[in-house]
Formats: sequence, C-alpha cells, structure tokens
Amino acid sequence: MKLDLNIIDLLNLPIKIMASIALGTGLLLFSPNWLIEKLYMVSFREEYGFILGIVFVISFVIFTVSISITFYSYLSKKRANKWFLESASQRLNNLSDYQKTIIFALYQQDNHTGELPIHDGAIQILEYNMMIQKATTQYAVADLNNAVFPYFLQPWVINELQKNDNLLDSFQKSYVTFESKNAHSYQKNRDNFTW
Repeated sequence: MKLDLNIIDLLNLPIKIMASIALGTGLLLFSPNWLIEKLYMVSFREEYGFILGIVFVISFVIFTVSISITFYSYLSKKRANKWFLESASQRLNNLSDYQKTIIFALYQQDNHTGELPIHDGAIQILEYNMMIQKATTQYAVADLNNAVFPYFLQPWVINELQKNDNLLDSFQKSYVTFESKNAHSYQKNRDNFTW
C-alpha cells in the first residue's frame, strides 16, 4: 500500500482537523509515561517521536494562525459596523435634496418599498452607499430606456430617521421643496403645451 502524502493538502485542512491533529499528537508527546504504557504506545512514541513532534508543531502553528486571523476578521467587522452606524446620521445629512427626497418617499410607504428608475445616478449612489437596495433580482419592465425597479429602504436608515427628529425634518423639508418645484415645472410645461 502506497501512501501519497502531499504537504499542500495537509496545509489546506480545515481548522477543526488541524486542532484535532495538534491535540492528538500533543497528547502522545506530552502525556506521562504511565498513561502511554496503558495505551501500549511507548514503542510507537519512541520510534515516531520526531515525526509526531514535527506534525504537532506544524498543526499547532497553523491552528493558532487560523484562529488569530478569524478573530481579527471578526473584530474588524465589528469595528467597521460600529463606525458605519456611528456615522450614519452624518452620511444621511450629507445627501443632496434629491437623494433625501428619494429616501423620504420610500420612508413614507408602509413597506418602505417603491419603484425607482434604475438608470438614475442618485439611485445608484444610494444603492452603493447601502441606503437602499433592490427588492428583487428580476423584474418586468415596459420601457428598457426608462426602466424602474422596486427598491426598499435599508433598516438602518429607517432606524436613524425614527430616532432623530431633526434628521427626519430635514428629509421632509427636502421632499416638500422638491415636490413643489416639480409641481411648478409640470404646471409651466402644461401651460406652454398647445393642442
């Protein structure tokens, strides 16, 4: 029987397997003699002790590094989420009146969802900044040049608007201002239109 041992395959083993290998080899190496004698492994430890030591060191180091990287990634994500939520009000305040109008229009809906033009730059910016998100991946549109897609407001935006009355007032003022400008330009265009 030929055993083909590849070092790269060993290094790619899951963390649980590395921990198990480190624990097993560590027990064989560091257990007292009376326990090794009861397991009838004295001759095995004496014959393969060097290999057991190498396997223990390598698996223990890989396990320790993997756990450290996982822990660091977890802490980095927690810190990034904390910063994201702490700076939420400031990022919402920095939006343009048009972007605030879009968010407030979605906020007013019972389900915080509405159809928005997919090719609009302001919509793309809001989606990129994780303030709104597409509600579906596929949607039938009648006009590909002026396609609309259902978007919903992210929960953190809803929470910020609900807990910060000044921010909500700012969004409402932007919405009212934008609506009055659009109503005025619509009336002006209608008056200039001749049958």
